[in-house]
Amino acid sequence: MKTILFFLLLTGCSTLRKSPELSGPSKEVPEWIYSPYESCDESGELCATGEAKTMAESDAQARANLASIFEVKVISTLNSNQSSSATFPWQSKVNEEVQTALEQSVNEILENVQIKKHFKKDGLTYALASLDRNEAAGLIGGRMKKLDTELEVLWERRSRTNLRKIMRLHLEREKLNERYATVAGGKKLARPSYEEIIKWKESRPAVLPLSLKVGQAPDWMTEKIKELLTESGFRLVRGETDRVLSMNVDSIKEFLNVDGFEKYTFTLNMTSTEKGEKKKVISTSETVTGRTQADALLKVKPFFTTYIEEHLSDLHLD
Repeated sequence: MKTILFFLLLTGCSTLRKSPELSGPSKEVPEWIYSPYESCDESGELCATGEAKTMAESDAQARANLASIFEVKVISTLNSNQSSSATFPWQSKVNEEVQTALEQSVNEILENVQIKKHFKKDGLTYALASLDRNEAAGLIGGRMKKLDTELEVLWERRSRTNLRKIMRLHLEREKLNERYATVAGGKKLARPSYEEIIKWKESRPAVLPLSLKVGQAPDWMTEKIKELLTESGFRLVRGETDRVLSMNVDSIKEFLNVDGFEKYTFTLNMTSTEKGEKKKVISTSETVTGRTQADALLKVKPFFTTYIEEHLSDLHLD
């Protein structure tokens, strides 16, 4: 919420919008100060008021009060469904990711808040903030449509390595749907539902044996892949199994005519095989400079970590 409030304090009304109406001297306090919808069309707007010593502060307070309608709180469906026997070791991390995504979406919505009216009395300034429901619904609906498209692709494949991403996208969509209902008056149905996801998850074998063969790779990369495979329901075993994931990182020292620095290109290659037959190969490279090879390798850690998280399912391990 702090992120939203900070953003609101910095955001003013666009110069292209109509200037707020300033009530003249009056002994009578306008009704909208206590009842915002006396001056707003509730069917087409969300409204809130604020008061402070200065106009800028009252505007910020009105926006903050309006923002509270969209307050971002992630109470995961993963937590609330007690009937399911499924457990998700990545649950806390997923909630954090959804929280961040929702804050960004809400900030975009609140850029459209306008200050409609001002009133001054006894050293205080009052402001009336308004948000057009159709504009807000359009923004939220657009984001939901994008999530629906991503979910449709992942759900069609139904790979256990995609379960974490499916749950994250589903949860973000559900939380956006709650905010969509606030401005549009109703929710949009989603597929798959949480119940469908859990039913599919529990219909799969509890674990699948898989052999991970690492040529050369930094320890943090090997541990990341082991973590993701284990979370996805694979049991890592030594020796030969029907499913094998091979991984190797090549490094090439490039020319760099700068004293004290070295330049390297690192290439990650991953190959999946099943019953001795190659299924898929994925590869990516990144070039960086560092004082040493070890220093350069640490700089590419975020790049390779993100790549592995997003593309492990491309190996079609199940």
